[in-house]
Amino acid sequence: MIPIEAKLAYEWGLLDELVTNNSGQTSLDRAITIADSIGLQNQTMVRRYKRALEEGGAMELSKGLQRERELGLAHYLEVVNDGQTFQSARKFINDDQRPRIKSKL
Repeated sequence: MIPIEAKLAYEWGLLDELVTNNSGQTSLDRAITIADSIGLQNQTMVRRYKRALEEGGAMELSKGLQRERELGLAHYLEVVNDGQTFQSARKFINDDQRPRIKSKL
């Protein structure tokens, strides 16, 4: 594996953001902000995303993507029958005031 500079990784879209010295916060401050944001989310979803990352990361890419699809489908089927989660997701998706990350693609 060849290491690359953080700026180049950001330009390639491998990183969502860079914490620079002139941003007014440290990398640790930003990490805590992100962790706080994750902590406010639905804990079932956080656990499922974590599981997908852990399981998928331990596999070759094609198998990891397949596992992610399997877990996503299982969750979707559960949510459709749950009603509450589906309505919460719909409300979130339709919320024009929610923060949005601008895609680099």
